[in-house]
Amino acid sequence: MTSPAIALLLSSALSLAGADPVLSPDDAAFLHGQARQIVASARLAAGASSGKWRNTTPYAVHVPGGNMGYPAFWIRDAVMMLGADFVPPDEVEGWIRLMASTIRRDTWNVHPGAVVPAYAVPDHINFDGRPVFYPGTYDSGAGQGGHPFGKYPPLDDHFYFIGAVFEHWRLTRSTSLFRSNVSTAAGEMPLAALCERVYLVAQSDQASGLVVAGAVDTDNAKDWGFCDTVFKSGKLLFPSVLKHNAARQLAALFAAAGDTARSRHYDSEARRLRQAITKTFLRGDGRHDGWLRSATGVGNQPDVWGTAFAVWSGAVDGAAARNASRALATAYRNRTAVRDGLVRHILTTDPANHGLWQQCIAKPGTYQNGGYWSTPTGWYIAAVRLTDPPAARAMAAEFVRSLRQDARTGGLSQAWEWLNPDTGERSNPLYVASVALPYISLTQAGLIPLPPRP
Repeated sequence: MTSPAIALLLSSALSLAGADPVLSPDDAAFLHGQARQIVASARLAAGASSGKWRNTTPYAVHVPGGNMGYPAFWIRDAVMMLGADFVPPDEVEGWIRLMASTIRRDTWNVHPGAVVPAYAVPDHINFDGRPVFYPGTYDSGAGQGGHPFGKYPPLDDHFYFIGAVFEHWRLTRSTSLFRSNVSTAAGEMPLAALCERVYLVAQSDQASGLVVAGAVDTDNAKDWGFCDTVFKSGKLLFPSVLKHNAARQLAALFAAAGDTARSRHYDSEARRLRQAITKTFLRGDGRHDGWLRSATGVGNQPDVWGTAFAVWSGAVDGAAARNASRALATAYRNRTAVRDGLVRHILTTDPANHGLWQQCIAKPGTYQNGGYWSTPTGWYIAAVRLTDPPAARAMAAEFVRSLRQDARTGGLSQAWEWLNPDTGERSNPLYVASVALPYISLTQAGLIPLPPRP
């Protein structure tokens, strides 16, 4: 991979460098301050306590929110905090070592309904360092997994692990950690080799490389953590985009480490996945309306978050990206996906299940089944900016205004995990991904300036 190609990976693949910013300088500074504070609020140093919880691992960790609503180290939530230098590289290294220490080299048959594959990355890690591979529980033993949270662990964390390794390299510009040995649950192995093993954990279609899942009544696989109450089958959009991103990251890591052959292999992997994503998920029901479908089996519905993420990631490009951008812009203007800068998973007009997921255990209008979130707001704004800059600026302004209007004493936004403006229901304040991830996504797309590194 060439040096310019490596440089591209230091920002979103949808870098709009040179484009007009989507926020005023005052709003951009406000969003940066909110993101910095909320990331700091979620930090728990080694040996430190928060309420009844104490971090007994040897590493400083970040939990998903400053209110300790999720008292454990969640892999995807932590990695979503990276990309804007809010977390120093020594702490990121600690996260990598903590995650690696939980990875097994053999398959674990937890019970008849739950199987943890070899080299799987956990969903979250308790403060005693013990891994929990499934959502919905803090049980690190035989009580985890199975219906309704899956036969196998969620399919996304493997790729987020690679993302953490990439982010450490981005911060340090050094491949010394990547080329060194790390401790796993079964002894030491090179981190580079561990990344390659982890990359292969999620079951994939041999021809296309896309991530796949079996029937919902036997596998009920969770494609990623922000859809862990949703049932899907067949080829899966979101983890396939994450796999595409991980392939690009591995290509950059191996290039930086001087391994040209491995870098070319993963660059080829990324290109193969990009072609398959466009070909497969734009044809969910035979129409070309710009939306990427979430799955080819159960869950074959326009995926609002997944479409925005795919465009932001560069996992679709050219005409496909522009058509997706237009679909997102129309949904913003028609209020079928966005309210006050927050985004629901499914269009309100989706015909498959009256604006809800086809199968989901969350109640209608709540959480992942009709709640509004700002976790994907940055992806959405950046994707819309590709074809409709006025809509992108308007949505960005609405998002910041909503943060300002919902401030706590002291000025920090409530930053709810999700809310429903129609019912007034809301949940889990001080949720980091609600503020930090939109900020990071927009800076990486070149739509708000990244403050200079100290």
